[in-house]
Amino acid sequence: MKIARLLALGCVLAVGLPAAHASAQRVSRLDGARLGSLCTKPAGTGICDAYISGIADSVTLAHLFERNAEKDSKDVPAFCIASATPTADMRGKVVSWMKDHRDDLSRPAGEVVFTALHESYPCGGGK
Repeated sequence: MKIARLLALGCVLAVGLPAAHASAQRVSRLDGARLGSLCTKPAGTGICDAYISGIADSVTLAHLFERNAEKDSKDVPAFCIASATPTADMRGKVVSWMKDHRDDLSRPAGEVVFTALHESYPCGGGK
């Protein structure tokens, strides 16, 4: 029930946000600055966690589906997040990345989260 309310609130927020630049594909109108604001307020952490998890899940699943369709076992995923990683840890990395990259926060939130996860959870070691 709580998740359903969070998702509904997220949809209301996304619909009520100002439009971003036009794109050939549908992209949420939520920008990095507004997501960062949600992620740093106690009342917004549930929405923030759901958004970050959605990006992480969708990129991981898209990579798996694409790799399986093309039978490319050498293809490397965009990021590697251990299954035991708590969403709060992911949020912390994303928020930290946002603080270090304020000039990028006008980009769509999904792009910001993707880049933050890519740089925070590289595959094959690193950070």
